[in-house]
Amino acid sequence: MSLARALTHTLFPCYCPCCHSTVDTQGICAPCLSALPLFSPDQGNLLLRADIQTQFNLPCCDGLIACGWYKGMLKRWLCELKLRHRSHAAYLLRQVISHQWRRYCAEQIIDVDAAILIPLPRHRLINRGFNQVMQTWGRVLEAQLATLPVLSKRMTRSQQSLTRGARLKNQTQAFRLEGTLTGQRILLVDDVITTGATMNAAAQLCRRAGAAQIWACATCLTPY
Repeated sequence: MSLARALTHTLFPCYCPCCHSTVDTQGICAPCLSALPLFSPDQGNLLLRADIQTQFNLPCCDGLIACGWYKGMLKRWLCELKLRHRSHAAYLLRQVISHQWRRYCAEQIIDVDAAILIPLPRHRLINRGFNQVMQTWGRVLEAQLATLPVLSKRMTRSQQSLTRGARLKNQTQAFRLEGTLTGQRILLVDDVITTGATMNAAAQLCRRAGAAQIWACATCLTPY
């Protein structure tokens, strides 16, 4: 370690956000990253799990991958990013996403041609100033997959306060897709899947545009 780096590390130490031990570089320490309760890629397609089939309505998707359940540290970091605009939370989420994506790739769970990130409505994007999916998954995938900016979304009511049935109705015709996806295998990415209404509405458009295969992908799944 260089003298300057050692001095910086001494004056401004970095701490793991999980165990609070000092670390050489910013972020989650290796033991805590390995200990996070993430879905195991050796489970394969999560849509084949009976509990997930029961909870999430994704008939237009061929498969599902995710990092973990929407609770604990993952929920905390997503809320800090979306509600408080904490860039450090985006950094931590990218670290988790990169770790999980490498694990899925190592298991050869999916083989896709391009990614489509679920967009925010224009007004919400202006108010928030960023799309949290782009800040997390977009940054991780940009060197590996083409990201297709073909989806747009009209302003709808916030999904958070709606019942399951209202969520499904709210997302009907919420999206618009321009262009064609004929024969392409698509990774459709969002931050949180609660009922599957948003994801399935977007997947339905992708299917109509000719997509040969659609994998839903999310940072978190909301537990029932």
